[in-house]
Amino acid sequence: ALLAGGAMGRLASLSHHRSLVVGIGLLLLPVSAWGQGSAAQRATLKGVNTVEVVVESMDPVAERDGLTRAQLQTDVEERLRQAGITVGPTLTGHLYVNVDTVKGEHGQTYAYNVSVQYIQQIALARDPKAPIFAPTWDTGGVGMIAANRLSEVRQDVTNYVDQFIKAYLEQNPKQ
Repeated sequence: ALLAGGAMGRLASLSHHRSLVVGIGLLLLPVSAWGQGSAAQRATLKGVNTVEVVVESMDPVAERDGLTRAQLQTDVEERLRQAGITVGPTLTGHLYVNVDTVKGEHGQTYAYNVSVQYIQQIALARDPKAPIFAPTWDTGGVGMIAANRLSEVRQDVTNYVDQFIKAYLEQNPKQ
């Protein structure tokens, strides 16, 4: 009975270890964290003629490891132009891109969060003369990546920007 109990304990421990490995493996995959543009969100893009791109400042450590704000800005603007979307300054809204990174304790990995939002001027129903800016469309996700592959997060940003492009073009079809 003692032998059987020891074997059962090892089996339970092995099962727990496998669950832990599977759980950690899932965390390592980029995962969409929130909505990818409901019909109501997509409708807020109708009539937007020009898209300004604002990329949030990056962690200097991440920039040294190859993920730079300047490159993200270029990537996003180029992707929009390739899709036929006019890119330039506007006072009514902008495509906001934020990539938060945290380097692991031993410096070999990064956890990251990507957020892509269209933020535009809106009017409050109770006071339309007091316009504010608020996100009306958003998507994003989280992931983990080896520090030496950090620049590959650019592809995640591109994928989320592609979701914006799809929603934008659905609401503003080419004539």
